[in-house]
Amino acid sequence: MKTLLLLPLLASALVPLAQRDGNKEENGKILVDNDKLTVVEFVGAPQADVCGAGMHFHKAHLTVALTDAHVLITLPDGQTQDAEIPKGAALWFDAGTHEAINSGDDETRLLLVYLKE
Repeated sequence: MKTLLLLPLLASALVPLAQRDGNKEENGKILVDNDKLTVVEFVGAPQADVCGAGMHFHKAHLTVALTDAHVLITLPDGQTQDAEIPKGAALWFDAGTHEAINSGDDETRLLLVYLKE
């Protein structure tokens, strides 16, 4: 399963949640932000950023794909991987730094869920 290949690649790079500007987080929209969790929706146009601008960091989180997503992932060391994430997939990612580009022909929509401790 190609989706599972994505997990070790993203989990291997460790490095604060992207800066917030009101109800925005990078190119994402904060849907829920309470004392338990933060939910951010990211929309990525074809050949554009998927979940943050350029090389960026995420705390550990759950990603839920609202659409099929074809993503080119680049780690800080230059390692890359193409990932296909099917609509409806739910994936856990440890904290890490990466660049993620929509390598498909259609818009991608992802929900990232950050738990607060």
